[in-house]
Amino acid sequence: MMQSDHFQLLGLERRFAIDPAELERRYLERSREVHPDRQADRPAGERAAAAGEAMQVNLAYRTLKRALPRAEHLLQLAGVRIGDNEPVAQDLLMEVLELREQLATALARMDAAARTRERAELDKLGALFAEFEVAPQGGGGAALARIKDQVILLRYLARYREAFEDDAEAA
Repeated sequence: MMQSDHFQLLGLERRFAIDPAELERRYLERSREVHPDRQADRPAGERAAAAGEAMQVNLAYRTLKRALPRAEHLLQLAGVRIGDNEPVAQDLLMEVLELREQLATALARMDAAARTRERAELDKLGALFAEFEVAPQGGGGAALARIKDQVILLRYLARYREAFEDDAEAA
């Protein structure tokens, strides 16, 4: 399969150092040209081709926007392929393993602290509900407001903790 030249697609010089503002300008310009909405009155085949070209423009932009994918693309264009299991220096592997262990330890500490905080806040929520449930009928408005605030706080803590679960799944 022929490798698409993202630089050519966006009208940029093929080089590692690129002007981000120029990349953005060319991307927006090219996106407007190939946007599927501009092809609404065209035959189905042309609309499909335009949609495919729009996807290529988006891919080109995402690739060239970041330095590492841009470097890999330049190598691919030069005929250099990088496999998934390329050899690397042993000391680099050891350094990366050590860094991953440090990260895992730090994340575990943060996760444990978040769980402790969440349990404490859940206990407060239970106490607020207990207060509300024994309050006379007319006096529950302020208690409901405190319960609402506590639930909002717990939502934020839950989202924070979900980030740990997402990171653990990704690792």
